[in-house]
Amino acid sequence: MIVNPQNLRGIYVGFNTLFNKALTTVDPLYKQIATVVPSTTRAETYAWLGDVPSMRKWIGDREIQNLTASSYTIKNEDFEATIGIPREDIEDDSIGLYNPSVEMLAQSVARHPDELIFALLASGFSEKCYDEKPFFSDSQT
Repeated sequence: MIVNPQNLRGIYVGFNTLFNKALTTVDPLYKQIATVVPSTTRAETYAWLGDVPSMRKWIGDREIQNLTASSYTIKNEDFEATIGIPREDIEDDSIGLYNPSVEMLAQSVARHPDELIFALLASGFSEKCYDEKPFFSDSQT
């Protein structure tokens, strides 16, 4: 095969189709335990009111509870995985040899959020969260 823009475009389209098809064969687990929030900026800041009191039996005077404001920012990070194909394999029309690699790359991409989420869970008893306490903590203050 001659290496020219048209042939390279055809290879790209073929690999892209194969990649997208393989991407749908993986059923990642992260959606079962994490909330997916779309982001279109470099970072997302999440703010909320904390320490919402629970109900109690009303005896005597009201007990006014002060709410606290909390927030944390998550910066978006870029990830990539790139494979290269030697020019000789294109010239020798040996592109089909790379189909399994493209499929495995797509499956790796689909599983990547699982790797991130489960690593966070594994460190949840030791790594500090926005409030300087471990994510899994029995401390109420």
